[in-house]
Amino acid sequence: MANHLLLPAATIILTLLFLSPPTVTAADSVVLDMDGNPLEAGSQYYVLTLGTRGAGRGGLTAERLTGPCPLYVGQHRSWTQQGSPVTFYPADSSQKNITQSSDVNIAFNPSPICRNQGVWQLSSNGLGVFHVTTNGVIGNPGAETFTNWFKIEKASSEPDSYKIVYCFVVPGPGPVPAPPETGKNRPDEYCEQLDATIPVPPLDFSLLSLVPIDNPLPFFGFVFKKVTTTTTTISSS
Repeated sequence: MANHLLLPAATIILTLLFLSPPTVTAADSVVLDMDGNPLEAGSQYYVLTLGTRGAGRGGLTAERLTGPCPLYVGQHRSWTQQGSPVTFYPADSSQKNITQSSDVNIAFNPSPICRNQGVWQLSSNGLGVFHVTTNGVIGNPGAETFTNWFKIEKASSEPDSYKIVYCFVVPGPGPVPAPPETGKNRPDEYCEQLDATIPVPPLDFSLLSLVPIDNPLPFFGFVFKKVTTTTTTISSS
């Protein structure tokens, strides 16, 4: 009689992971923009690539493909295109700055046509290919929104260069690729990084998809340019 009150164990575990307050350790560090300033929650940034001309690509943006909605997140192939600005919203709404390895919503400006908040959401074509749309919502950490949460990790030895990462919790609901060995004391976390791997001709645009987290990025990593910044040149040292 009380079966309708029971949730799948995986859903309960995932919900607890999101609702538990983050543990601050010495390993936590603030993500920096390309001017060396902390990445601020609620501020707008262009997501660009380190390097120019042949060593770089353009900024991230969202485009329509076969219809007006949804919008798909991708990257301009031309390094001269800055793309569209995004805003970062941490799972811990009291955070003023974005920290590495913490859960974060990433959002373009709201789309009046698609009537959504422009929040990134991991989606699948059903054939094992993952891409990012703007069908997500801000906040409400838990099992129902787990596809809306990404992480930012250090990319390389280059200054202020980062990966954008999606982590699957195993076991968990939704699309899960073949996981590594499951941990003994907690659900395993299996992470991959985003890269623009799916060209969309004739557009100057490639869709973001998931690639192994240890793959070297061809453009040295992502950098974040605040919309009000005075920096105009992106280069690798």
